[in-house]
Amino acid sequence: MSAAAQPEPDPAVAAVLHAADPEPVQNTAEPPAEEGAPTWMVTFGDMMALLLTFFILLFSMSEIEVKKFQQAVNSLHEGFGTSTVDFGDSDSPAMTPSDTSTLLVHDPVEDQLDEIATALETFVAENGLEQNLLVDRAEEGVYLRINDAALFQPGLAEMETDNAWIIEKLSPIMTAIDVPVTIAGHTDNIPISSSKYESNWELSASRAAGIARTLVAMGHNADDVMVTAFGEHRPIDTNDTPEGRARNRRVELFYSRQNVTEARLVAVDPAG
Repeated sequence: MSAAAQPEPDPAVAAVLHAADPEPVQNTAEPPAEEGAPTWMVTFGDMMALLLTFFILLFSMSEIEVKKFQQAVNSLHEGFGTSTVDFGDSDSPAMTPSDTSTLLVHDPVEDQLDEIATALETFVAENGLEQNLLVDRAEEGVYLRINDAALFQPGLAEMETDNAWIIEKLSPIMTAIDVPVTIAGHTDNIPISSSKYESNWELSASRAAGIARTLVAMGHNADDVMVTAFGEHRPIDTNDTPEGRARNRRVELFYSRQNVTEARLVAVDPAG
């Protein structure tokens, strides 16, 4: 028995059903924008960092010709309307980057401290005082250390007449330096037995003050002199040996880095 034939759908009914079932609406909204920099910027930044590292490495291994370096620096000075710089003989050997950094980073305070040390060393050498006077160029400044035997009798604060010339001859050099100086007295740790001085503090203070009075009497500006005393409390050597105690008995003339810096500021702006 054959299957019954399926009836053909009525065209009118099919049209009604198609109208009742609308087509899906497409979403036309734009996708949200990405936040932050685009991804290609990451690659670009990495490439720039590698290039910078590469050129720094090349520079660190290179040498700089003085003539070309001078031309480059002077062209910058001319562009900014400032004076040019003379680096001396253009035929001098090439500079390494470390030499260049020395030229670009210049500390005038260091230069002045070096000049002070040189002036004092010249004074010591020219007068044959190497046995009793020592110049110490330290990070904090310049010391001129005078052993007590060069100026004083043991336990006394008055300068010996025969040796007072040392301070008198030193005075014009210190005046020319034109930087405030601290004069500090020091002793060893042996207690003093004197009715005039109750302790080593009084002895060291009196010795420092005596040198300050001599300097001022020779024309040094009293406002640029400070006197201090430490007694036996600032030794530079052991007090267990005669040689160590002899080094500890001293008077120090100290030009500090801070005083040099402040003196330079005053020189630039006296009203300030």
